[in-house]
Amino acid sequence: MSRISIILSTVFILFVYPLVLYSQPVKVGIVADAWGKEFELLSRQVKTEIEALTNAGEGAVFKELSANWQPSRATESLQDFLQDPEVDVVVTLGFLSSEAAARLPVYSKPVIAATVLDPELQELPAQSGNNSDMLHFSWIESFIQLKKDMHSFARIFEFSNLAVIIPHALYSEFRVIDTYLTGNRNSFTVSFIPVEKNENPLEQLPVGTDAAMVFPLIQHSDTAITEIFSGLNEQGIPSLSVTGSTYLERGATITFTPSRAFQQVARQVAVRVVKATEENSLYDVLAVTDKPERNPIINMEGLRLTGHFPQWDELDNAILLNVSKIPGEELTLHKAIALALENNLQGKITDQDLRIAEKDIRIAQANILPQIEASGTAVQLSENLVESAMGQKGEFTITGSVSLKQIIYSEAAYANIALKKLMAENAKQSNRQTILDIVLNVSEDYISLLFAKNNLQIKNENIGATLQNLELAKAKEKSGEGSVSDVNRWTSELNIGKMDLNDAQARYKAAMYRLNEQLDQPVGNSIATPDSVDVSETILQHQHILDFYFSNPLLSEKYADFLMNEMMAYSPELEQLATAGEIVDRQKLMKIRQMYLPEVALVGSADQAFVREGVIRNPQLPVPPPPDDITWNLGLRVSIPIFEGGRKKNEIQKAAIEQEKIAWQKEDLLNKLEMGIRSNVQFLQTSYREMELAENAARAAKENFHTTQDAYAQGMANVAQLTDAQSVMIQTRQMALGARYQYVLDYVKIERLQGNFSFLEDDSERVQYANRLLNYLTQE
Repeated sequence: MSRISIILSTVFILFVYPLVLYSQPVKVGIVADAWGKEFELLSRQVKTEIEALTNAGEGAVFKELSANWQPSRATESLQDFLQDPEVDVVVTLGFLSSEAAARLPVYSKPVIAATVLDPELQELPAQSGNNSDMLHFSWIESFIQLKKDMHSFARIFEFSNLAVIIPHALYSEFRVIDTYLTGNRNSFTVSFIPVEKNENPLEQLPVGTDAAMVFPLIQHSDTAITEIFSGLNEQGIPSLSVTGSTYLERGATITFTPSRAFQQVARQVAVRVVKATEENSLYDVLAVTDKPERNPIINMEGLRLTGHFPQWDELDNAILLNVSKIPGEELTLHKAIALALENNLQGKITDQDLRIAEKDIRIAQANILPQIEASGTAVQLSENLVESAMGQKGEFTITGSVSLKQIIYSEAAYANIALKKLMAENAKQSNRQTILDIVLNVSEDYISLLFAKNNLQIKNENIGATLQNLELAKAKEKSGEGSVSDVNRWTSELNIGKMDLNDAQARYKAAMYRLNEQLDQPVGNSIATPDSVDVSETILQHQHILDFYFSNPLLSEKYADFLMNEMMAYSPELEQLATAGEIVDRQKLMKIRQMYLPEVALVGSADQAFVREGVIRNPQLPVPPPPDDITWNLGLRVSIPIFEGGRKKNEIQKAAIEQEKIAWQKEDLLNKLEMGIRSNVQFLQTSYREMELAENAARAAKENFHTTQDAYAQGMANVAQLTDAQSVMIQTRQMALGARYQYVLDYVKIERLQGNFSFLEDDSERVQYANRLLNYLTQE
């Protein structure tokens, strides 16, 4: 019985006890310089990676302390963790904490300094060999390569005076940073601007500052950080974000730190934690690891704001962000339409035509109102004329006259008023047609601009994917797993992609110029468009009803019938043709009436001689003297044409021919409008279906690309397979983008054909339109 117990105990010691030990959770103590955005993000990444590598056992538990920017507190926290039996491994995050870890006299537990600034400057020993002093210490050089990034920044932007914006606590407690960045190799001056919490350093910038380097401002709010970069951009000062692209989204100009840098350093920390736990030693962990190529990441919006563009030959492998984002007030579709209706030259011309037609009505109406005319005459006569007048005229006479004409009935006058009103209505419908055409053209150009903008973004993302693949190929070639031919292939793909990007940029600019022309703005103006709002949400106000329509092919014909009804009620082209018919009808009626109806008018006049000098009278003749008071007359004039050579008859026949012509034109127009509506309904239904198919294809192609890329990195796929996968991904994304915007364009064209844009109406009118549509669909 005792032998069995001994055997079982031996088995437990040899096999079970190590498993029990391994199953214990890894206890990690984390000391950070301070808590804030970047440190919290890095801490989360470190904990995630450690948990991922220790999930075979019980995982890991963590304790965290902050040095609050105080080296003494960092040292105290390290000592607390070293003496804490609940901590197996200690990790430091930040320059201050890592410096404190490097200066510890004794390492009783594994200590990993995760962010060392400069091992040579800080005189850290190499991490190899079996030195007992280094058994429990390992350091990782910071993923933020301050000096290298600073000099690359200077080479690209060629500045002379660099301002380094840094948290005051870090600068005051870690003065080695000053020595590190102000070395003799600099071709520019460096000025440090320490800032307190939420402090804006712009007023502290030295005169002549032409570049800024911004450290993580973990005590600043997002609003305060945005204000800093906004101020730098307004002053035309490019800025370097040392910690990555997060600050680029808030306005910074450039960074060299890739977005995956946090994950890379976190993974290195996790590997060291696992090694320290398994072997209780860090002596053979190398400090220097392969550093991937650091491509610049450029915020194009920030460049446009500063107006300070770099030497582009320095940016062959740059990753561009916000390539299509234009600074300034964003132009929505409704604003673009409002601007076009206000400024478009064609619209202004038709507005003037309508105003002229309204004045023509006033002029025609004036013809049937009383016509009163006053005149004055001064006459000097020769003596012989005075003598022959027998005392009725003087040698010099001044006379005043007033005449009156009032039409009582005139077919021509009344018909003219009616015709002018019809012509004004015609001008009104022509003006409405022009407005609808302007709205259509602006909508098309605006949607084309959005397409060009998103296409530019896709081409830029293609460059980013190609750069990733090029890095993979270089790494594989360096390790011997790949060949230089892969590197050359991706270099070729990169240059082709840049050509496509240049072409997309040109198309984006051309689309912007076309829209500016529609808005009657300077053609070279930049136009900022919103990124978050899908234009389909603005235009398609009743998509849920259309979804019901397009689910049944038979209902699409019913939708076309509904649009025909709307077109009959609202089409300005039909209204103009109907008005033209009314004009011909009224002209014909006028000619008929003029053949038997007279024109009746009241006429009269009054005269007064104010001066009559040099009158010669013959007393032997019984001729009375001319009157000295007013003389007047009043009468009624009635006129009717008797014979005009058959003109009226021919005019009536001509009007009949024009009536027949207009009837045929209306029939032709109806056929064309119906053909346009029914055809566009089919196009709309097709683009609706293609939109979903293209998006499904794009999703599948994207997943296939990432799968193939992972396989390529592991040597399970070749370069041809990956280039095909990437090409298909880009093509399908463009197809999905084109299908979405084509669907919106087809809908805008349909609304133009029906003679009314429902998305421009107010809420009540949109509800009424949707109800009419739904009622028409559901009725038997």
